[in-house]
Amino acid sequence: MPRINLLPWRENLRKQRQRTFVKHAGLAFALTLGAVVLGHVVVQGQIDNQEQRNAFLTQTIADLDRQIAEIKALKETRANLVARMEVIERLQQTRSYVVHAFDEIARTVPEGIILTKVALKNDQQLEINGISDTAARVADYLRNLNRTQWLSNASIVGTGILAQDLSKPGSQPPAPGVKGEYAFNITAQFSPPAAAGGANGEEARKP
Repeated sequence: MPRINLLPWRENLRKQRQRTFVKHAGLAFALTLGAVVLGHVVVQGQIDNQEQRNAFLTQTIADLDRQIAEIKALKETRANLVARMEVIERLQQTRSYVVHAFDEIARTVPEGIILTKVALKNDQQLEINGISDTAARVADYLRNLNRTQWLSNASIVGTGILAQDLSKPGSQPPAPGVKGEYAFNITAQFSPPAAAGGANGEEARKP
């Protein structure tokens, strides 16, 4: 007589499979959740680290910008000091030029000419105003100025006019005690001799 197993083995097998599935699903969920949490922690850590680096870089850039601004200010100050030193050195080297130039102006004045104004412009250009009794003396004075060692390019101001005739109506009267009837305006340039410039430079460099 055949033996019949009456136990619900199929039901038990199905339940066992369900339990195994639930166990595996729970384990997979736990592993997935752990991986997600771990990934989040790692990513957040990298973000925090990068933010710290960014903050450090920002602070470093700000410090460098401040240092660059200070360097620019120092360079500007240095440039100003160098410019002042150059001006002082140039003045020291050329301090005797003006004395020589004015000496030449006075020494070359012919008789019959009185200077009414001598002005220095731009440290190089001289403007000479005066009164003469004849126009020829103005021409002589102009030639004398151009022959000096300290002046050059002396010329009459005006277009083709040697001197203004003060005897004409509307002209300014001559200075008291002056017989001159011609007013003139001459411009000239400083032109110190090379040897004098070198000598002054030597003196400027001596302690």
